[in-house]
Amino acid sequence: MSASPLLAAEVAGQIGYMSGALVAQRTDGTIRVMAPKSQVQEGDVLVTSKDGYAQVKMNDGTMMTMRPDSNLKIEAYQYKKEAPQADNAVFRLLKGGFRTVTGLIGKRGNPDAYKLRAATSTIGIRGTDFTTRLCNDKDCQDSSAKPQPPVVQPVGRVMLLQGEMAAKDAAGKVRKLLLGSPVYEGDTLNTNIKTNAVVAFRDESRITLQESSSFFVEKFKYDKAAPEKEGAVLRLLKGSVRVVTGLIGRVNHDNYKFGVAGATIGIRGTGFDAWCNGGCARSSERANLAQLDSGETRLDVPVGMLAENTDFPNPGATQDNPLDGAGVYVWSGAVVFVTPGASFDVALQQAAIISRSTGKPVPIFVIPKSIIENGAPRPDSIPVDFNKEFGSGEAGGAGLYVTVHDGQVILTQGGNSLNLGSGENGFANDQFLMRLATPPAFLTGDTNHQFNGGTGGNANGCTITGQ
Repeated sequence: MSASPLLAAEVAGQIGYMSGALVAQRTDGTIRVMAPKSQVQEGDVLVTSKDGYAQVKMNDGTMMTMRPDSNLKIEAYQYKKEAPQADNAVFRLLKGGFRTVTGLIGKRGNPDAYKLRAATSTIGIRGTDFTTRLCNDKDCQDSSAKPQPPVVQPVGRVMLLQGEMAAKDAAGKVRKLLLGSPVYEGDTLNTNIKTNAVVAFRDESRITLQESSSFFVEKFKYDKAAPEKEGAVLRLLKGSVRVVTGLIGRVNHDNYKFGVAGATIGIRGTGFDAWCNGGCARSSERANLAQLDSGETRLDVPVGMLAENTDFPNPGATQDNPLDGAGVYVWSGAVVFVTPGASFDVALQQAAIISRSTGKPVPIFVIPKSIIENGAPRPDSIPVDFNKEFGSGEAGGAGLYVTVHDGQVILTQGGNSLNLGSGENGFANDQFLMRLATPPAFLTGDTNHQFNGGTGGNANGCTITGQ
């Protein structure tokens, strides 16, 4: 009779490599000593020894590498190639930790089908690569761990997304952006048609990217304690944006540079709209492909050159159609619109364009209603908790630690949520939910190559909700 549950249990995966000892406690209470290629089943509690590592290969392609002294329960598992809507995977971390590269469950059919539960949270997986560790007060010390260098911190985060947006990094890698996704220095942000997206930056500035727009975060350095070292260089390559400036430039306005079509918009504590369409967009795209003798990408091409060189279409606009070119409209504060050899002060509720005939900034004499009544959300209308989104807390002691190697997770506790992107770290327990500046050494400093060598994942999201 005791064998019947074993016969009924469905094979969920098998053991890959392992070192040390690994046992599985079955639903009927029996204990099985595992070996490479041993089958794991729904209901199993997998237990590694104090010096044991084990790789678990699930049927959907998920790879989990358990670290020493860890307990992981396969609470539910259903995967049929022909029935993606019936996918279901629920794991519970009872002790220790592991690294996961997720498989097909959660990427097809129901995006909420994959969950990892712990004492303080539930991690809903939508395709990612992450490490998690459940700690009591003293059981996360690891003599083999070595401190890790700080990871690259995001400079911005997506706070509103209506439609689709992607980022292309300095190395040319493209990733899909979701609500809460991080933005990094060197990213070019591209929106699809019928898309509005609000990105908040560390210095409390914000931008709204409108549809079919391309925006380059060339440089972004913010240090609240050392404003003299700060600087931002942002460029609208095509389309339209709405901008609220932040703390960069509060001491020296020249530390904040916003470029469009070879011109610069100087800020004075400002909210403005900028656009780059028609010849402006085409010239920006071509200028981005042009190379200087030094091999550096040329992003600023003098407006006069653009007007005279047929390789670079004239970016200017006309009074009859000011949106067909490059321009700016101010709805808060003031800006100065600067091109090579000329400048124009644009006051509140005024607008200016780069003239197609002269290549110089000139006022728009009759501002079209479509400019004044921009339908895209103002970036300052979106509430942002900057301390939560960009804070660099330090945690210690009992709780759940997560570091994301690739993809995205959302850590939620008691109605509060925290978005973690690639390279970011989070912590949750009964009292705290915080982003960590760097992961603790025990989380990423494991020197065992079998544990730290996993790769994979993608840029899809993952959700962590309170348990």
